[in-house]
Amino acid sequence: MKLLVQGDDFGFTKGVTLGIIDAIEHGILRNTGLFANMPSTIEAAAYIRNNDRACFGIDFNIVSGPSVSDPSTIPHLVDENGQFIRSGARLKDPRFASVEGRLEMFPYDEVYGEIKAQYDRFILLTGKQPGYLHGHSLNHENYEKAIRDLSKQTGVPYSKDIQKEYGFRSMMDVVQLMPKDPSKTKKSFDPTAQLSKDTEAIVMEHAQYLLGGEYAIIGGHPGFVDNELMGLTTLSLERIKDHAMCVSQTMKQWVKDNHIELITYDDLMEK
Repeated sequence: MKLLVQGDDFGFTKGVTLGIIDAIEHGILRNTGLFANMPSTIEAAAYIRNNDRACFGIDFNIVSGPSVSDPSTIPHLVDENGQFIRSGARLKDPRFASVEGRLEMFPYDEVYGEIKAQYDRFILLTGKQPGYLHGHSLNHENYEKAIRDLSKQTGVPYSKDIQKEYGFRSMMDVVQLMPKDPSKTKKSFDPTAQLSKDTEAIVMEHAQYLLGGEYAIIGGHPGFVDNELMGLTTLSLERIKDHAMCVSQTMKQWVKDNHIELITYDDLMEK
C-alpha cells in the first residue's frame, strides 16, 4: 500500500512550523502545505528552499491573518484592518447556511485574486512552484472553483482531485469528518475535546480499512502550540496530538511491518 501523510498549515506560527519540521525530520510526514500570508512564512519558506525531504504544497488561507493582495481589492474577505475574517465568524453568519449566501460572502473574483497572490508569493519566496494546491478550513463553492481554475492554469494538482483520481482511502470515508454541506462542519473548536484527541488510536482503529486499498491518505495539522497560535485559531491543541502520531514509534513500526511506501504528491505526478 502507498500512504500519503499530509500535515497542513506550514508557516502558520513559529511553533507550528517547528512541529511540522520535526514531523518531517523524525517522523512519517512527507507532505505539507505552506501558508503564504503569515509572519512565520519567511522561516518556513527558507526550509522549503533548502530541503527535499518532503513535497511542499500551498494551503490557501483566507480565514486567518493578513491578506497578501491589497485589502481594498477583497473587501468581502477582510475586516477594517486588512485581516481575514475568521472561520468562526463565518460559520455564525446566517448567509453561510445557503449556497447563495456563501457566494455573496466569498465573491469569486476576490477569492481567485487572493489565492493567486498567495501562489505568486510562494514562488517568490521558495523559487519554485508548490507541489500541490490545498484548501484550508472552510470549503465552499467559489473557493473550490478558484483553486481548480488555478490548478488548470498552472498544472499544479488540486489535492482533492488527485486523491479522487487515484482512489485514495481515507479515515474520512469511515468517520465522515467532512460533510457534503459546507455549513455543517464537524471540526471541534472545543480545546478540551482537542486535548483528549488520540490521533494515533484513531488511525490504528481504521488501519485495516486503509491497508485494504492501493492508495491511502492520513491528513492532519501537526505542530507545536505557541501563544501566537492561540490568538489566531480555535484549532489549536489537537495539533500536538497530530504531531505525536507522526513521530510515534508505533506508527513507524506499522509502516515497516506492513511494507507501506510513504509517498508524496510529486510521486503521483511522475506517473
